[in-house]
Amino acid sequence: MISATRSLPWALLLLASLVRADTPVLHEYVPNADEDELAALVRGRGGQPAAIVYRGELVEPPPGGPRRRDEQPMRADPGDGQGREEPGRRSPAFRPDRVTALEGTLGYFSVFSPTIAPFKRVTALDAVVEADDGTPVLGVANPRTAPLPVVGLDSPTDEPRDRFWGSVVLDFRSGRRVPLPSVAPQSRVLSLHTEPETQLRLEKDAADNFFAVLEAGPRVEVRLTFLMDAPRRYFGMALPEVSSDALAGTIFPLPAATRRDALTFAAELGLRPGDDLSKVIETLTRHFRSFVESDEPPPSTGRIFLDLARGMRGVCRHRAYGFVITAQALGIPARFVQNEAHAFVEVRIVGRGWLRIDLGGAAEALEAHGAEDRPVYRPAQRTPLPRPPAYRESYSQLRGDVRGLRSEPDDTPAGDPAPGAAAGSQPRGERQRRPRALDTLLGQEPTQSQTQAARPVRLRLDHERYDAHRGQPMLVTGRATDPDGRGAVGLRIEVLLRDESERLLGVTATEEGGLFRATVGLPLDLPVGDYRLVVRTPGDGRYLPATAR
Repeated sequence: MISATRSLPWALLLLASLVRADTPVLHEYVPNADEDELAALVRGRGGQPAAIVYRGELVEPPPGGPRRRDEQPMRADPGDGQGREEPGRRSPAFRPDRVTALEGTLGYFSVFSPTIAPFKRVTALDAVVEADDGTPVLGVANPRTAPLPVVGLDSPTDEPRDRFWGSVVLDFRSGRRVPLPSVAPQSRVLSLHTEPETQLRLEKDAADNFFAVLEAGPRVEVRLTFLMDAPRRYFGMALPEVSSDALAGTIFPLPAATRRDALTFAAELGLRPGDDLSKVIETLTRHFRSFVESDEPPPSTGRIFLDLARGMRGVCRHRAYGFVITAQALGIPARFVQNEAHAFVEVRIVGRGWLRIDLGGAAEALEAHGAEDRPVYRPAQRTPLPRPPAYRESYSQLRGDVRGLRSEPDDTPAGDPAPGAAAGSQPRGERQRRPRALDTLLGQEPTQSQTQAARPVRLRLDHERYDAHRGQPMLVTGRATDPDGRGAVGLRIEVLLRDESERLLGVTATEEGGLFRATVGLPLDLPVGDYRLVVRTPGDGRYLPATAR
């Protein structure tokens, strides 16, 4: 029995504690479970993260060791900020160029698993300033950094978040502060490990550029392996019905001449400050996604922003540059974000945080390095924005000549959710597969005699009654034993609430001795009252299904 009472909001969190996870199986499907059920985290010995679950796959940490040939280290010395970003360097500014032609094969160095190619964040710029010649140049409004804590695996969150392994080599030989790629502006670092063991601290600036700072020791190359999460809605969300200039006061002031040009151009698109946010973003997205690559840049009038925006010629960096300046003039906080292979934008949405918007921009080919064995991340929800045909076939949607990525079970672009699929789901055919994932993860290999005849199993809870607060974590513990009283190891355990219907709170697995534990949270919409707590196992080839109430 369980009594639910009121409490402060706390997101539903399940951390499956699998203490014998010495060697997780890379990318093997977990039977009959999706990502949200397993809460995307599996723990190993000592409580350390051993694997994450993405779209039903167990994804272990990237391999460590020295830098490989398919990796590009991050360096302390900055790029020059002229045109496309240099691999391994962050540019402190972006000055537009007039090279609007189709680019050749671009190399992208993968850091994250699941891979977010080609969208890792290396440089984010949020301010528009004028160069000495009057050219609008992008920079960082407030480069001062603040500490970025490692929040730990149990840090609560009030919104759905997805987890990503990160592995990157940091080259401190030219300085003690090195850029650290990130997944999203509001990413959190949950854990980190250095090779060799090195004293580092993490920082980020007001534009959410991340840094690793060497506190002590020689200036050498250091591998950083880390677990990072990101808000799910950063990758796609519905746009609210609010004024486009609701957050105008948070924008670094545009130079007067640039603002005049941007508002003139916006008016040509039928836009003005105070228009509905969704109308503004949809109109800007349609316009800048409709650019074409051309060997002939737009005619020069000496005002490069207007030339590019009106001329509609250019690749990803020209599109993102024009979008950011126009959006800021209309009162929308917007950022120009880029890495060595791609540039895109981020816009801040009232009450919802940052949203990534890709504007396309083709190259002849994209070659991803170090991503062959990594699943491709697909947003759970697509933002309802115009998608011209040329955009849908662009390399930023992983269409066309894209090399170095793992084959996926369907051809859905990385920028879209799978058709008809919810967040964390895998294709229907894959969901029926039943490999030995959990058994192997726990170090248990079922014997032939175990698979020939399933035996009864008994589930026992350690407590008969739980007094729990709605929205707060609740620890459920117990044991599974066979008819001889021995612990049943490696059994899937489901924790549910039952009244007139059932609600699945979480899933875990039995450990050595048949012990199980799951930290779950009661849903925030659960009415106050008494409920029956149900713990059950569907069984496996060794044991029959069982239920404890």
